Amino acid sequence: MKTFRFLLLAIFFGVLFSCSTEKGNLVFLEAESFDKMGGWVIDQQFMDVMGSPFLMAHGLGKVVENASTSFDVRVQGKYYVFVRTRNWAAEWSKKEAPGRFQLVIDGIPLEKIFGQEGMEWSWSAGGPVDLTAKSHTVSLHDLTGFNGRCDAIILTTDPGFIPPDESGRLAEFRSKALGRGESPEHAGPFDLIVVGGGMAGTCTALSAARHGVRVALIQDRPVLGGNNSSEVRVHLGGRINLDPYPNLGNLVNEIGPDQGGNAQPAGYYEDDKKLQAVRKEKNISLYLNCHVNEVITRDNQIASVVAHNIRTGEKLRFDA
Repeated sequence: MKTFRFLLLAIFFGVLFSCSTEKGNLVFLEAESFDKMGGWVIDQQFMDVMGSPFLMAHGLGKVVENASTSFDVRVQGKYYVFVRTRNWAAEWSKKEAPGRFQLVIDGIPLEKIFGQEGMEWSWSAGGPVDLTAKSHTVSLHDLTGFNGRCDAIILTTDPGFIPPDESGRLAEFRSKALGRGESPEHAGPFDLIVVGGGMAGTCTALSAARHGVRVALIQDRPVLGGNNSSEVRVHLGGRINLDPYPNLGNLVNEIGPDQGGNAQPAGYYEDDKKLQAVRKEKNISLYLNCHVNEVITRDNQIASVVAHNIRTGEKLRFDA
């Protein structure tokens, strides 16, 4: 058996790591695993390139609600803060960065404004904070509504600590920090695995399930529909019910929204209609928020796929 991994090996996700090291104590937080997302959204599109999903303040120019989580500090002391972020517009503009945000700890914002340095993902130092040995809260406070980005947060008592930036070392750091194993959990055998829950993938899964096929439908977003969902809001159209296949299009009509149009209010796209249609089929096992980025082959044919849960980092293997 030969395993092909796409782009980046050993990507691991989780909510919190806290430990003692030779040079101090360290807390590691993955932004995509925050307890409350507020108005921030998970962006998983580049996780194979930059090492992780991240949180983005996608407010179309309107400041979004804070994302927040809690973390425990074992040893009281002065903790040095690092935030992994980027200035996504630096490549095109020297003007004030559009994606600025602050880090707020226990209700007190740090003076440092994040998201306004280089265009590459990197660790931005936020200065020291004094923390007692108890549970604390941390929040991402959007300042602009223009796609501020946060990947992860480190707090350490080691004043000389330098977080790893190179992709291989960073992947190894995530792996050790979050205690993720190499072997994925087995999700069970299926007859058909559909990767992608857009309209094509959803219709494929429904059609197969209604013919008695055991289906795993894997979608890396929290909703189905792809472009025709409340996340993207593209009109669902096309010529259907034509000879020589007069029934082609019936399934699309069944789960598609009654109203049309691009960039309409979220309710126009009827995400729940698609979701309920899938959940009603006993032959479909639905896996939302799971990103497939590895295949396992046997005799030059795909035997399994491996997916990461973009919130928890859980790894699942699907055989078909």
